[in-house]
This record gives sequence, structure tokens and C-alpha cells, in this order.
Amino acid sequence: MEQYGEIVNHKLLLRLLKLWGLGLKRKIKPKKRSWIKRVLDFLGKRANLLFSLTVDKVFQVIVSDITEIPYCQGRKKAYLCVHLDYLGKMILGWELGKHPDASLVLASFNMARNKLKRLGKSSQGIVFHQDQGSVYTGAEYTTATLEAGGTLSFSRKGEPGDNAVNESFFSRLKEEQRDVFFEAKDLWELEKLVKRAIDYYNFKRYHTSIGIVPPWEFTKEALG
Repeated sequence: MEQYGEIVNHKLLLRLLKLWGLGLKRKIKPKKRSWIKRVLDFLGKRANLLFSLTVDKVFQVIVSDITEIPYCQGRKKAYLCVHLDYLGKMILGWELGKHPDASLVLASFNMARNKLKRLGKSSQGIVFHQDQGSVYTGAEYTTATLEAGGTLSFSRKGEPGDNAVNESFFSRLKEEQRDVFFEAKDLWELEKLVKRAIDYYNFKRYHTSIGIVPPWEFTKEALG
């Protein structure tokens, strides 16, 4: 030890510390919060724009979330991200992947933007609402959303009810398709099954909240 002029192997020192019930104090550097996390902490519930917004048009608000989907008899799991129109209930973008990361939400977001373009609509002025997970508050997603002309809205921490539209969709999807997804042998097969389920949801499944019609029929009527 330095003050006694002795050199001690670090492994020996660790063993001695463990034997004596001692430990070296470590300075744990707190993780730096992103700028948007600091803004959200300041805003509190005001960050949820849905509290003060009357949604009466399709593509006025698009909500997004991620859910876990077990497959391969439960031995594997994938993650599904969707971007869903708040009023018309139509899934505009979705992506399935092995990890709930930024690339997953960006792929879903970009599909939604492309779908809007095909329908002759711009992302300008659309409110994009999601939870405060790191993939949604990170630089990649927030930058992409703002550069597209969108406005960001966030649920309160620990309040899944603030995104009830997505919660309802995921609950319905899992209730109806859980056994089908469970039997998928690989991610490629699961992706085909998810696509089929979303197509059915968009174009054939009736929704009481939009007049007992499928989301696409309601959206097409709303667009004139």
C-alpha cells in the first residue's frame, strides 16, 4: 500500500476487502438527462396536449406506442411499434423488430409519413402523442418529428391511460391474435402475421367508436 511503501496486487486487495466486509466508495456519475426530458419535467401535465385539444378531424393527432409480442412458443419476443390516427383509429405506420429502440419507432414514423403523403396529406401541424420513454424523447425521434412539421405531446409519467387509444388497440390485437403469433416460428413469419392482422384491423374490422365501420372506411369518408 502506497503510504507504507508496499505494492499489493489489485485482486489480493479485493479479496481482503471482501474478507473484511469493506468496499471502495465509487462516485456514480448521474446520467445526463436530454433537453426534452428537462423540458418535460418542467411542463408536467402540460406536456400532454390532448388535455386541452378537441380532436374532431382525422390526422389531427397521431399516437404511438410499443408493445412486446411473444412468439416461437414463447421462447422469443419481438416488439411492435405503431403510429395510429387518434380519431379514425387507422394504423398509419408500424414496424416489428427485435429491440424497442429508436430505429423501430423511426421506421414506424416514416411509414406513417409516407402513408399520409399517398393520401395527399402533410405531417405539418399534426400532434404526435406518445409516452416519455427514452426512444420517444431521444434526439433521433424528436428531431425527425419536429423537422416533419409535427408537434410533440407526451403522456404523464406512469399514466398509460393518457394513451388509451394505443392501449386499446394493443389489448384487442393480443386478445384476438395471441395464439396465432405464439405459433410463429421466426421473425419473418411473425411479421407476415402482424401485417395480416393490421390489414384486417384497418380494412375489415368494425369499430363502434367510429360508427360501426372499419377505420379505412371512416377515414375515406372523413377525407371526402
